[in-house]
Amino acid sequence: MDKTSETQNAPRFGRALKLGIALACALLTAQAIAQAAAPSAADTTAAAVKIAATVCATCHGVTGVNNGTVFPRLAGQQEMYLAAQLRAFKGKTRGEKEAHDYMWGMATLLEDPVIDALATYYSQQKPGAGIPGDPVLMAQGRKLFENGDAAREIQACSACHGMTAQGVAIFPRLAGQNQPYLMHQIELIQKNLRESSIMHGVVKDLKPDEMKAVTTYLQSL
Repeated sequence: MDKTSETQNAPRFGRALKLGIALACALLTAQAIAQAAAPSAADTTAAAVKIAATVCATCHGVTGVNNGTVFPRLAGQQEMYLAAQLRAFKGKTRGEKEAHDYMWGMATLLEDPVIDALATYYSQQKPGAGIPGDPVLMAQGRKLFENGDAAREIQACSACHGMTAQGVAIFPRLAGQNQPYLMHQIELIQKNLRESSIMHGVVKDLKPDEMKAVTTYLQSL
């Protein structure tokens, strides 16, 4: 390239260089703004705790312990299970009437980091004390929970939920859960009104008195 061509192309090169620098600066600025706007882990945790105290507490209790008939206890629940259920409510894939009436609206605006923080918060709360019931029912329920019924091909609940019903990963804690709530959930799963293919296979042949027995036992733990 001769000197005349270099002289003619210099302005173009200069403009391209300036444009490149301007674009790089804009990109770095956008990244800085995004990082500044993104909430920290501490901020997300604080937001989750506030939601738990001001919204969730109305039905579930301040620390996730309540003695109601419709709403479950959340304290000490498995973190993975809680997060999965909140996402199911948000995505409207858990569709029983109570989910529609109470949880769809509550969960729809929750961002994934807040869902995870809520799950962590409740999983770390101290579970409520068990509530004993009829001794005969509890004994019957314990036998069914621990051993199932091989003759009827009913699997032991403890196989997935643990021998003390503490839950494991995606399988929820059942120990100390409110008996009416547990009873209703089994009925929903039996009728396929709450989708849970694994649980449906386990509970589909349970009789009402067996459901009452096992849920009475679980509430006592």
